[in-house]
Amino acid sequence: MIVDCAGVSTHLSYCTNVHAGDAWADVLPELERQLPRVRSAMGYQQAMGIGLRLSHNSVVSLQDRDTFSYFQQWLNENNYYVFTLNGFPYGTFHGERVKEEVYKPDWTETARLEYTCALADVLCKLQPPDNYGSISTLPGTYKDWIMPASEKRICDNFIKAVAHCVHLAQTTGVTIALAIEPEPCCMLETVNETIQFFKTQLFSTQAIAALSAQTGLDTSAAEAAMHRHIGVCYDVCHSAVEFENPAHAIARLQSAGIDIIKIQLSSALEIPQVNEASLRHLSRYDEPVYLHQVVEKRGDKITRYNDVSAAMAALRYRMEARSTLDPTLQIALHGSYLSASQGRFNPIHEDDACWRVHFHVPVFMEHTEHFTTTQSSLKQVLQLQRLSGFCRHLEVETYTWDVLPEFHRQVTVSDAVARELDWVKSRLVQAD
Repeated sequence: MIVDCAGVSTHLSYCTNVHAGDAWADVLPELERQLPRVRSAMGYQQAMGIGLRLSHNSVVSLQDRDTFSYFQQWLNENNYYVFTLNGFPYGTFHGERVKEEVYKPDWTETARLEYTCALADVLCKLQPPDNYGSISTLPGTYKDWIMPASEKRICDNFIKAVAHCVHLAQTTGVTIALAIEPEPCCMLETVNETIQFFKTQLFSTQAIAALSAQTGLDTSAAEAAMHRHIGVCYDVCHSAVEFENPAHAIARLQSAGIDIIKIQLSSALEIPQVNEASLRHLSRYDEPVYLHQVVEKRGDKITRYNDVSAAMAALRYRMEARSTLDPTLQIALHGSYLSASQGRFNPIHEDDACWRVHFHVPVFMEHTEHFTTTQSSLKQVLQLQRLSGFCRHLEVETYTWDVLPEFHRQVTVSDAVARELDWVKSRLVQAD
């Protein structure tokens, strides 16, 4: 759907990675079932945009002329259009362990480059509105996998992908922009790291010269093309998990000349007080499919964990180690209080720590049964978008419906997605 944000026509949809399916033969029937249900639940009759997730298998299938023609005809007949693709997960994304495998192949590998270029070809043929389409992609690689030559190889492959997009624009008139999506525990996980990478790598003199050589553009045109064809996908959940102020983060990206090509609208879990009780409740979110990175903040100190299970194990270890200390030493090291009624030492545990967990929760939820969410960050981003229209592509991305605790799954996915879209839209069109 199209929402006017400060005079800017903004495309809003949801990411279809919420629906299972790797092979196109499974994906299309799911789209045929779910999209009409979402539209009906919203009571929306106008042209409806799709944030389409295509695996490698699916994009290969769509290279077949008849398969593509059928899909394009289905879109036209049902008044749907595709304006953005999720090119982050390469393979299976539901029903089996994904975890860190979601980053394979990473941007050091030719397979990731070829997959992304194939996505660009398909999106170009789908004729996105305004001749402008976006593709979100992973932030280089998983941090644990970084080797000395990784960053240069990743930059070189990004440049080749941009060159491919330049050629598409020259031959078709359609601009495809790649949107790098920072994520906790990845090569680019913070705004600082992202700006540094763009400044020293993608926007460097050497990168512009390489793009010029690959496209035949002069230096000035190559620099403009680099800025036009690659930027950032700002995932609100990811940024909130890093305890980044959204207004400051967005302003810093803009000041660095980095285009915010796409916003993924999402919220994370927040545990304001970390203790044994909260660990018991959090264990319900410790599921085996997706990676749920944890960022802990205590004062100005930030500690990161690759998954919620690792964070809980580390906390329990600290609590057990603390319980073996002499009470006097505990007071000196960690602080304490004495129960006036019982005269007994009680450790404070981790109540001065706040955890944010990379677990996408429905955007309309301000809190869960036991925790809060980072919805306040999302509200700030939507207000900025409403007032300035700084991004043209918005995508609700809550892909975790089938792994949420059962008490959150009392409605159908299509009804829940419709509610999310309505919640977002209401905040983009409200009067000042």
